[in-house]
Amino acid sequence: MGAIPRRADIVFPRLRLAVFVDGCFWHGCPDHMSWPRANSQWWRDKTGATRRRDEDTTRRLKNAGWSVLRVWEHEHPDDAAARIAAQVDRMGGVRADSLNAQAGSDRVP
Repeated sequence: MGAIPRRADIVFPRLRLAVFVDGCFWHGCPDHMSWPRANSQWWRDKTGATRRRDEDTTRRLKNAGWSVLRVWEHEHPDDAAARIAAQVDRMGGVRADSLNAQAGSDRVP
């Protein structure tokens, strides 16, 4: 399979872990999404397409041997960082306190 033309927000290439930070509005957060009144059908279609693209990206990455972690923008940064660190630890990665040195935003794979 060739490259997946999508970008993750944080990539741990050695672990093959891609982290996405999904915006509540753009990705249709079930807790915080509110539909605009103007052009509401267009926005529903747009959000639906974004969700389908997210699912496709996750599926393609998993099929290529990557792990995928999705974080909502409304999550407290400390909680999101703890989830990411826990995933890295489960995957046998670096110690959580050195994640900043290992993480980078990049195209995957």
